Amino acid sequence: MSYTICYVSKAQEHCTEEDIQNIFDETQQHNLANNIHGILLYGFGNFFQVLEGNKEIVERLFQKICEDERHQRVEVLIRHYITIPIFATYSSKFNIVKTNRELEAVRTYLDTHKESNPFSDKVHRLIHPFIIP
Repeated sequence: MSYTICYVSKAQEHCTEEDIQNIFDETQQHNLANNIHGILLYGFGNFFQVLEGNKEIVERLFQKICEDERHQRVEVLIRHYITIPIFATYSSKFNIVKTNRELEAVRTYLDTHKESNPFSDKVHRLIHPFIIP
């Protein structure tokens, strides 16, 4: 059984574009190496991330995120076991969403999985306000 954590956080006030890119790069590398599925969005100074995978690995990663000085006001939206991971079939890699086109692809994917996974509808509603600048 998989485990998921979905959270939002505010980027530290002094985060530069380079800091944000470093977060994207570190996320991609770590999550691929640890078989974690999900998405990471950044917009309007906020991060939104869905992590899916082994509970111990996801919890350990989330703890690191909470301790990361580049994040502030980390707020958990969803944290529980899931029967069917939403993003396990989305792509072969953890997805960093940087463009409106990529965001629209995620929305379309979630729409097609509403019937088989009620969690996908909730994530769809949560990413709705994100528009990539």
